[in-house]
Amino acid sequence: MPTCHLMTLSSGVTVPLVQYNSVMNADGFYVSFNDYDTAPSLYGDVTTALVFGQMQAFYILNGDHRAGYAGLLSQGFDACLEYFKANIASINKRSERP
Repeated sequence: MPTCHLMTLSSGVTVPLVQYNSVMNADGFYVSFNDYDTAPSLYGDVTTALVFGQMQAFYILNGDHRAGYAGLLSQGFDACLEYFKANIASINKRSERP
């Protein structure tokens, strides 16, 4: 579900900022959950992406995998990539392959 934050510019105008993804940050990577871009022309489903570095690689699974990744974040990227591989049957059409 998108979240909306309000930002007030130096001019005094308030601008809404909508964030569609929820993100769990870790050391050198992050996990991003997106339940907004589900149109067939986009991702086609709710997705959870394991993102390496500064968006150098996107490993995307269909469905909500936040709980599966949450316990692995402190173990590092390789542990999360093993989770991705164990759930490869749910790979998204836009995902990179390990």
